[in-house]
Amino acid sequence: MSRIVWVRYLDETEPPWDQGDVPWIVRILVRWAITIVAFLAAEWFVNALYDPDRFHLDGTTAVLLAPAIFVVVRAITRPILLFLTCPLQIITLGLFLFVVNALILLLTEEVCDWFDVRFDVEGFWAAFIGALVISLVSFALSRVLRRRPFRQARWL
Repeated sequence: MSRIVWVRYLDETEPPWDQGDVPWIVRILVRWAITIVAFLAAEWFVNALYDPDRFHLDGTTAVLLAPAIFVVVRAITRPILLFLTCPLQIITLGLFLFVVNALILLLTEEVCDWFDVRFDVEGFWAAFIGALVISLVSFALSRVLRRRPFRQARWL
């Protein structure tokens, strides 16, 4: 007789901080930390791919504030840009979204200059690859933190 393991993924897509078990400030801090890690990964990857200082966070202040500014700029501008580029999104089957993300990253650089945060992105392609890395790392870390497999296992 063989043993079968039944694993149920109860509410797998909802991490505990999305279920209301965790205070809102912790949810914001977790998402901010994910964005910081994504920015550091993008800096490392873009600078390894191109020459150094194409994507640069200068100092602890930039590491902490640039992702926060990015989140605010993205929350304000992304819906507007997606609406304005809707025909291009349809024609390219959504691939133009990568260009929109690069434009948001370049806009974040300009807003960081207003606040004297030393965050520099030189060129569209550095912004494009940086935005792609930020998206992938943020997605991966969010998925890792969301997974709660083996929450309830039953052995037969």
